[in-house]
Amino acid sequence: MTFLAIRKALLAKPKKMYGWIFFVGIGFTFLLALLATYRPVFFHFLDYKIYDTLLRSGSMAAPPSTEVNPVIIDIDEKSLAHYGQWPWPRYRIAALLDKIRLLGATSITLDMVFPEPDRNSLREVSKNFQGEFGISLDLQGVPAKLQDNDAILADVLSEGPFILGYSFLFSADGKSAAECPRHPLPVAILDQNGTTERPSGLFRAEGATCSLLPFQSAVSGSGFFNMTPDSDGVLRRVPLIIEYQGKLYPSLPLATLMQTQQSRQAVLKTASGKLDSVLVNDISIPVDAKANILVRFHGSRKPFTHLSALDILQDSVERKSIEGRIVFVGTSAVGLEEYRTTPLTAATPGTEIHATIVDNMLQNEFFRRPYWTPGIELLLVLFCGILSALILSWTRSVLGLSVIAGCCAGLWLAASWALKTKGIFISPLLPLVTLGGNFTLLTFIKYWREEQTLKSRNRDLVAMQNFTIQCLAALTESRDSETGRHIERCQHYVKLLSDQMARNPRFAGILDEETIDLLFRSATLHDIGKVAVPDSILLKPANLTEDEYREMKKHTIYGREAIQRAEHLYGADVKDSFLQFGKIIAYSHHEKWNGTGYPEGLTGEEIPLFGRIMAVADVYDAIICKRRYKPAFSHEDAVDIIVRNKGSHFDPTIVEAFLEVQEEFHKVAQQLPDE
Repeated sequence: MTFLAIRKALLAKPKKMYGWIFFVGIGFTFLLALLATYRPVFFHFLDYKIYDTLLRSGSMAAPPSTEVNPVIIDIDEKSLAHYGQWPWPRYRIAALLDKIRLLGATSITLDMVFPEPDRNSLREVSKNFQGEFGISLDLQGVPAKLQDNDAILADVLSEGPFILGYSFLFSADGKSAAECPRHPLPVAILDQNGTTERPSGLFRAEGATCSLLPFQSAVSGSGFFNMTPDSDGVLRRVPLIIEYQGKLYPSLPLATLMQTQQSRQAVLKTASGKLDSVLVNDISIPVDAKANILVRFHGSRKPFTHLSALDILQDSVERKSIEGRIVFVGTSAVGLEEYRTTPLTAATPGTEIHATIVDNMLQNEFFRRPYWTPGIELLLVLFCGILSALILSWTRSVLGLSVIAGCCAGLWLAASWALKTKGIFISPLLPLVTLGGNFTLLTFIKYWREEQTLKSRNRDLVAMQNFTIQCLAALTESRDSETGRHIERCQHYVKLLSDQMARNPRFAGILDEETIDLLFRSATLHDIGKVAVPDSILLKPANLTEDEYREMKKHTIYGREAIQRAEHLYGADVKDSFLQFGKIIAYSHHEKWNGTGYPEGLTGEEIPLFGRIMAVADVYDAIICKRRYKPAFSHEDAVDIIVRNKGSHFDPTIVEAFLEVQEEFHKVAQQLPDE
């Protein structure tokens, strides 16, 4: 077998069978499928962030209708600057509401609560003066109706389509008056299995904070304005129904919708006892099991018409701005309104959120997450896991990466399309994690296996190199059997010197572990050129003539040329290979520090470092061994000769290193004697 054939066999790419990697991918997929089933809390957090990103990445939010969208009457900074601090006297609130009613509003929802009597009422002021100062105020001549601001407000509330707000309490010590709240939600149950049981899983309140009873009795409806953000502090969903003392109560937006639609009853559509949607006339509102609606926020900063309360009170608003519209009355003044962080804005007034929900319901434009979406996500996890395991098991990594990247992009675009066009949020989180996790895990395993294969192949190549070196060394020794184990000893001398010199910072960067190993193996080639020297010269027992000596010195050139031919046949970059090192050593190990050596007569550091190291090792062994033309000298003699030639024949630095390890040299010579 030729050298090229051996090399081809060693470097040939073995056939890969990655079936076991496929099953690793399947195992990882089923682990993620388990996570998809139980959904750890951290995954909910990531789902929220993906939802927010999808919402912000395109025009997801339906624009508010210019015909039916709510109008917000804002008790803003301008109004407070004109009329004074909040709370206003309730006769002024009554005047504001009455003007809104007379402008033709379809319904008027108050995002506020009046739980205590108005202290600005003349009757309340008189009582306070009488109790605290003993002074009785004379209210004769003041009509009884004007003495009680609460009565004025109650009269106005009784004349219009007003919806009052209240707040539920959920702490164990939450309390409320017996008549609070007064407007439970009449419901009918529509279950796919025909049952009429009330759905389980709804929020349950422990108490409520409501307006005074005269106000509750005066209005046609009321609703709670509780809103709780998700665990990351962002408000995405709002409950439409809360259970309290065995009854169900509507949210402020739901109560507003029912009044607008003139509906006396809501239908709760359930599936297996869990709430699925709320029907108000022909409007089907998708909710989750806790009756939360996923709010479809509008993209613009202020999507609804905002009118200042001051302009209403000063009759500066045209009738067409209010007539036929749903009106929310609230405040955006700093310190009065409770702002919420939503996926689209950092601070949105609660009144605007309620208006958004009503607009969603009127336009029948919802975001929803139906009960079957977890099942779809689970199927996507299994599909993506099996697909990625197959692709990564039987294709190259670059192709696999391209396919996986395409699948990830497709999942993201599909999730975006479903949310934008269908209003359905299907989280691509776990399918993306499956694709990315399988790619990372299986690619790592494949590269690990390739690394093991490469290491095995490298071991074979090293063995092949060593075999080649030993063959060449044996060929050299066959020409001169008297040299015995000279080559083997020189290998160890070179390693001892190199290890010692590597401790010198000057040479530490050159003589690393890999380089020293290559020097050790290539040292056997230092006399390979002698195979081209005639036997009459190589084996001559007497001193050589001048012409014979010139011919003998050519073995350095013959050695370099032989290795160069091997490099040419190798056909690869062998800059750091044993052949390159062997070529340097074979050509330069007879150069001398003072320039009297051969073949080029180099001086000092012009001589390659590896050649200077080999020179000390070669001369030491030549001195201590018997040859046909000389007797053997002692170790001490060899050390003395090398020291005396320091700076003339040998590099002084290498001689210093030799002196540090000369006892180790002696041990090598004793352990590997000539045969």
